Amino acid sequence: MRPNDPPSPPDPLAPLRSPSFLSEVRRKAIHLALLILPLDLLYEVLPWPRGRSQWTILLVALALGALALDLLRLHEQRVRRLFHDFLGGMLREHEELGLLGSTYLLIAALLAVDLFPRPMAAAALGFTVLGDAFAAIVGKAWGRTPVFRKTLEGGLGGLAACLAWAAFLALTGQLSWGVALAGALVASIAEILPIPLDDNLAMTLMAGYAMRLIAGPM
Repeated sequence: MRPNDPPSPPDPLAPLRSPSFLSEVRRKAIHLALLILPLDLLYEVLPWPRGRSQWTILLVALALGALALDLLRLHEQRVRRLFHDFLGGMLREHEELGLLGSTYLLIAALLAVDLFPRPMAAAALGFTVLGDAFAAIVGKAWGRTPVFRKTLEGGLGGLAACLAWAAFLALTGQLSWGVALAGALVASIAEILPIPLDDNLAMTLMAGYAMRLIAGPM
């Protein structure tokens, strides 16, 4: 570039090539894989489970397995090293000494299936999986405006994902527009507020209770 040439405009895609962003994408790809849970609750795409009792058995087994693995990771040095070899760059600071986000999500799924009608349980889990993932990805790439401990841009990305899931639920007849939109908004608020509860639990439970309140007796 010659001395008098104007500076090149910043590359808007540059954040997508940063190591921290790529690490976040890999982390959230695992999170997004759990979208199979709400989809199977709605459409029974897998051969098993069927019905609330079978779902409870499955989710209890998965949650207990995840808890056992977390306890091994926290207390056994060899297991901890193995996790760092595979997931070291993807672990959050609070996960180094606590449960993984995926463990909290499985616990949230178990509670949702037990507490809410199936379409609302699926809706709440979808809001959590999609909203949390897109809030983190957008916030990591383009987050500039701090809101509590997160960013406005990330919060808007999460809201867009939740609204898309709400539209899918309403257009396919799973929930009314009012109930689906209420769940999306409450999940997005729960994601960005500094609630002393893991996002996976807070988003799922708050969205589920909000939808149940709006829907009335069922």
